[in-house]
Amino acid sequence: MKQLLSILFIVFLCNGLFSQAPTAAELFDFNKSRNKKTTRGLQVLGGFAIANMGVSGYMYYNTKGVDKSFHEMNIMWNGVNTVIAVASLLPKDKNDMNLAKTNSWQSNTEATYIGAAALDLVYSTAGLYLTERAKTDFSNHDKYKGWGNSLIYNGAFLFLFDTGMFIDISATEKKYQK
Repeated sequence: MKQLLSILFIVFLCNGLFSQAPTAAELFDFNKSRNKKTTRGLQVLGGFAIANMGVSGYMYYNTKGVDKSFHEMNIMWNGVNTVIAVASLLPKDKNDMNLAKTNSWQSNTEATYIGAAALDLVYSTAGLYLTERAKTDFSNHDKYKGWGNSLIYNGAFLFLFDTGMFIDISATEKKYQK
């Protein structure tokens, strides 16, 4: 039994010592794949934001009360999302990186999506707070209720988006590590 364990230990040790780092071409392909997924995701975010601003821009002028406040917040919220999406889509040459930079970029990307998903829950919670506050603040009822509903709606979408992006980007890493 000791001999078997010794042989297995040596095999695993040698496997670790002689395993090869990914080639420059493999790193380039990995980074290109991850960046393509990120770009596609940001295009979805930007498209969602622009569509929301268009619909809410129209509805803002054709509704009253709570609905008007919902569309008002939707325009503001998705204006910010549009700026984020466009700024993130600006050309960057992030395909040609060494292993250390690739690993760092991958970790930072995953951490960004996890942090964003947590923040999305805060947005939705703030929306719930505003809808509850609307029940007692009658002078601002329409504003609080509409804004709260918009925060819940946008926070829920962004939570699904950021969680989906995290899963997609993490799956890219798992394929790379095989």
